[in-house]
Amino acid sequence: MPRVTRDDPAAGSGDVVAANVAALKALFPSIITDGRVDFDVLRQLLGDEVEEGDERYGLNWKGKRRARAFALTPTLATLRPVKSESRAWESTKNIVIEGDNLEVLKCLRRSYAGQIKLIYIDPPYNTGNDFIYPDNYTDSLRHYERLTRQRTDDGAAMTTNKESSGRFHTDWLNMIYPRLILARELLRDTGALFLSCDENEIQNVRAVLDQVFGEQNFIAVLSILSNPKGRSQDKYFASNHDYVVVYGAGPLPKGHFSLGKDEDEIEADYPEEDEDGKFRFLELRNTHREFGRFNRKDMFFPLYVSADGSVSLENSPESEKVLPIWDDGFEGCWTWGKDKATREADLLTGRTVAGRMKIYRRSYASGADRMLKTILIDRGYITERGQREFNALFNTKAKIFQSPKSPFLLADLIRTITSGNDIVLDFFAGSGTTGQAVMLQNAVDMGNRRFILVQLPEPLDPANANQKTAADFCDKLGIPRNVAEITKERLRRAGTKLSAEKPEKSLDIGFRVYKLASSNLKPWIPDSGNLAQSLLDAVDNIVPGRSEEDLLVELLLKTGIDLTMPMETRTVCQRPVHALGGGVLMVYLGDVSDADAEELGQGISDWHVELNPVRATTFYFRDSGFASASAKANVAAIIRQRVGSRVEKLASL
Repeated sequence: MPRVTRDDPAAGSGDVVAANVAALKALFPSIITDGRVDFDVLRQLLGDEVEEGDERYGLNWKGKRRARAFALTPTLATLRPVKSESRAWESTKNIVIEGDNLEVLKCLRRSYAGQIKLIYIDPPYNTGNDFIYPDNYTDSLRHYERLTRQRTDDGAAMTTNKESSGRFHTDWLNMIYPRLILARELLRDTGALFLSCDENEIQNVRAVLDQVFGEQNFIAVLSILSNPKGRSQDKYFASNHDYVVVYGAGPLPKGHFSLGKDEDEIEADYPEEDEDGKFRFLELRNTHREFGRFNRKDMFFPLYVSADGSVSLENSPESEKVLPIWDDGFEGCWTWGKDKATREADLLTGRTVAGRMKIYRRSYASGADRMLKTILIDRGYITERGQREFNALFNTKAKIFQSPKSPFLLADLIRTITSGNDIVLDFFAGSGTTGQAVMLQNAVDMGNRRFILVQLPEPLDPANANQKTAADFCDKLGIPRNVAEITKERLRRAGTKLSAEKPEKSLDIGFRVYKLASSNLKPWIPDSGNLAQSLLDAVDNIVPGRSEEDLLVELLLKTGIDLTMPMETRTVCQRPVHALGGGVLMVYLGDVSDADAEELGQGISDWHVELNPVRATTFYFRDSGFASASAKANVAAIIRQRVGSRVEKLASL
């Protein structure tokens, strides 16, 4: 039974580079020479598709290579559960994480890679004043620990990105680039990223997303009416819109983002009704002149209308021949081919309009969709509406949080591609609008969408005029002065309000709170002046003060199990054994005497048989808990014999 240490690869967030090399090796086995990638062979295999030389199309900036490398570097951080700040811990599937989002995304990659349906982020707009980042961003965990006073050294300062720094766009790109690389890995193949920005970085956002997601996966740039009056402080034009840039994780089918029409839209758009429901008549002739007989020959054919208006492809003495010809004689085409026109002829009807016979089809409202426009001017989307909704939750006219997005805008974006149990991620959570929007949309369509929100605990300074109101609010509630506390408080209030408004609906208005922290496993730092004591301290490599729950959460992350999967506990040898993910992870952190070793091994194996997990199981024990090497070997031998090939890993901490 090997022992996992803090520096063991199994204790990290996963080696992305190794995974990429393995993928290349699977495609091109011949490129691996002596365990390394031979790029000369790879170039030969790819032929003319390889871009050579330093000059090439794309966005480059100082620090890009370093930022990419850091995104691929595993983290040794973990998340610690905070039940006291959570709501409905046992039943909720929602998650709020307090910490630097770069490290948090790395922590989540084993458990959530390929699991997120939609990512919405509203990163700092880079106006020169409004985003903070560590001067040495590559040490984001230490920076976060300094920020939350988990460390006492002065370290890097939190700074705003002043335009006078000379690296105005470079600093912003170095901040966003590694986060986008990590976010891309979390998306499902059918998922998408929605990113809010303004004109300060729109051109760079498009360029960097082309590189991370591939320009072929660009979907749209939505222009959102955010301020109908316009910004009077602008220099030349009063800008009144922001952008949402949309990219797919991969190729997506036409109509992937369409919305189902609501009752009011159906009532307005479908004036006719029969025994099959409400419908409208749409002309069968294609009304776009870029399509016609000249390029759609198989869709130019005659249809025949009888006296009662029925339509057929077969001529009869009483019928009238109709071709898809425009009033000016242009030879157009139908929107249906012959096969579909034959199969669904009962949906067609002929009507005389302005002296000409035309063919119409019945289009029923059932399953009707609409595409969102790329210019969104709904008054419910404007920033002022978002501010009003936030202020109403906090029963104040003061701006505790400045200019939050409208939850109604985000709810409409969320419902474009999510449903059921889909997961929505926002790693620049701000005031928590995305979490509220998920709850709102679930209340509308009874979905079970889940949210994961990540927010840095940005300090709120009462001496700063822009932050004083929020700082005073935190003081009033007796909570720490930081933005993450506002995030959690908004979610509590939004959930309470929604539950009161929709008492008949069973909604998940809870959330689990986790906080970023260093690993629960101690690093090996020998004291050269007292090596004997260092060796004794290393016998138990669990960080003092860390709880059993802390360890279980870290093991979930390292094993790749959803953080909200239920945990079962059973007593064996008068100590608790934990089964997580339906038995994919089994953990015993108690003491094991020589006399108890067999009973423990058999008891865990018996329970594993009952659980019958969906995939092979990882078993963890506390190394210092074994009374002897023979007790450790005995437990391992029993489990390997009983569980056999269904053992993924058997290790101690």
